[in-house]
Amino acid sequence: MADANFSSFVRSMLNIAGVEGDKSLTPDLLDKAENMRWSNEDSFQITAGTGYYLPIIYTPHAIGLFISRHLNLSMLVSYELTRALAAATALGIFTLAFSIRTPNALTLVLLLTPMSLFQLASPTIDGISSALTMLLISLWFSLSLSENEKNGRSRRQQEFWLYVCIFVLCTARTNMLPTLLIPLVILKQQYSRRRACSIALLYVITLGWIAFATLTTYDARVVRSMSSLQIMVNYITNPQEFFTLLQSTLQDTEIRKFYRNSYIGILGWLDTPIPKKSVRVLSAAIILILIFTALTTRWREALSTRITAFAVGGISIFLIFFALAVTWNLYPAAKIGGIQGRYFIIPTLFLAAAFGHIKPQAVKYKPLEIIAVAAFGIYSMHALLTTLSAQYKM
Repeated sequence: MADANFSSFVRSMLNIAGVEGDKSLTPDLLDKAENMRWSNEDSFQITAGTGYYLPIIYTPHAIGLFISRHLNLSMLVSYELTRALAAATALGIFTLAFSIRTPNALTLVLLLTPMSLFQLASPTIDGISSALTMLLISLWFSLSLSENEKNGRSRRQQEFWLYVCIFVLCTARTNMLPTLLIPLVILKQQYSRRRACSIALLYVITLGWIAFATLTTYDARVVRSMSSLQIMVNYITNPQEFFTLLQSTLQDTEIRKFYRNSYIGILGWLDTPIPKKSVRVLSAAIILILIFTALTTRWREALSTRITAFAVGGISIFLIFFALAVTWNLYPAAKIGGIQGRYFIIPTLFLAAAFGHIKPQAVKYKPLEIIAVAAFGIYSMHALLTTLSAQYKM
């Protein structure tokens, strides 16, 4: 159920969405939104795309809209307030994560791409999901240190919040189910019956929500002759069929180029790409920082933690392809469609975390890293702001 004027506001903004949207309408639409207030008359709205997600992650948005409705703010102010709360929540979680563990330079540049910055400034769950990922990684790496075992209470608190992060992230991003491997690694390092029961409970409520959401959400956006469950069974019983489909998808040059471009910065409704020159510059910078970080990494240090981080990131990327093949594509399919590069941001944060130092106190940025990250961030922000300003005539 949604307010009638709020629904009208959302529908009006669809006039500037997509490649065919008339961006010149933006100023007029914003003026109308500034004068439109809440009607307090609700009507049912279909939101199948979000029906799979546990509502907890939408708490900042719910608070923003609750305050806006009760103060009878305009639609534009309601939007900006909600966006500010979502961004503040993400920034707060990032701050907490970085206070526990300082990320390496590779992680920082992945968080500073135009797409990542755009997600952080948008009233969606993408920025919050990235922040939760960084908090999860920080808590996990902190728990992996033997020194932390000296303070049992602190360790239990960190472990509790680690499980909370995993639960919220998995129920909002199903491809992050591989993070359920992390508690098992901790259990192997230090077994206890209490920890085993806690992990079992985490598994039950996480997988229980996903099963409930899958069975009770009807998505009319994709009409197919076979259900997602039937397609999944077909691919599982005949894995070669899926791997052939995956191979044909990844071998397509245009698809790979789209993944790269939309990872770096195809903003909005896939209708606001940053300049191609900027994509090439930022891509080259990420590769150079990746090579530098790889060469300076002491790979034998905390090897099991690094391997687990690689496994979580790699399996998560695989699940993105599998999930879209099962839920979004017809069967049989020639290629897996519907995947955007931004879907890979969170998995690559796990891959990036496997580089550099694992111990928080060991992280000291080299002067070259500071200069590189600062230059990357400034250039990325410039590309983001100039692109948005030009696209929406603002």
